[in-house]
Amino acid sequence: MSSGHPHRSSGEIRTLDITDLERIERFRHAGYGGSVSDALSSLGVRDTVFSQQFKALRQGMQLVGRALPIKLHSQVDYNLTPGLREEMEKKWEAEGGHPQKRMMRAVAEAEPGIILCFDCGGDMQPAHFGEMSCQLAYAHGCRGMLLAGNCRDTQYVLKMADFPLFSFGTCPNAFGGWIITEVNRPIYLPGHLAHYVRVMPGDFIFGDNDGVQLIPRDLVDEVLLRVEATFEKENAEREALAAGMPIDEVYRVFGVL
Repeated sequence: MSSGHPHRSSGEIRTLDITDLERIERFRHAGYGGSVSDALSSLGVRDTVFSQQFKALRQGMQLVGRALPIKLHSQVDYNLTPGLREEMEKKWEAEGGHPQKRMMRAVAEAEPGIILCFDCGGDMQPAHFGEMSCQLAYAHGCRGMLLAGNCRDTQYVLKMADFPLFSFGTCPNAFGGWIITEVNRPIYLPGHLAHYVRVMPGDFIFGDNDGVQLIPRDLVDEVLLRVEATFEKENAEREALAAGMPIDEVYRVFGVL
């Protein structure tokens, strides 16, 4: 199991005095999966790539933002346990309201640029999120979703201006249901290089056509700056290659590409 925060190389870790919306814009402009992965690897972080089960609703989506972890559990059939619904409602009232309301309140109270990250406990029976919930989250600053389960209403989600969504799949049914058990607590999502990747509140998510990966919260700006340096360097290389730079000269100047 991965901690999500493995050994890092020594050296100064830079930070930036910018908002998360500015970080998102800069990552989207300069970043892609490979450059983010290379930057993380150079810092000693190599096991925060998520499972290839996560797929974007459409090619070209970039999922970038601050993780808000959410833990779900399969819905209980209240009819089989008399008094359970009343018991749960009393519990939720004591905790500050229905858990979905508390989740949306956490979105609204956070700095704009949140990514909802759903740990559905392996449940693939129902759809865990739909377009109206996406609209509500977006209106209060959420900028996408990483869903280890199913989404629905996708023809309308795809029409939203800026709500990239990566999930395990889609299905039309909400019956079967689910309940939220924890809001903004650490979760574990399936990994690619490790069985699980731990997602902590405040970690950063970066996803594109190549897959999704986690950037530990204390390395976000350092990774961004390294990604931007790669962007500038590779743009110069692209110009030279397009101009017909001789092969020997390419490898002499740029090394192995």
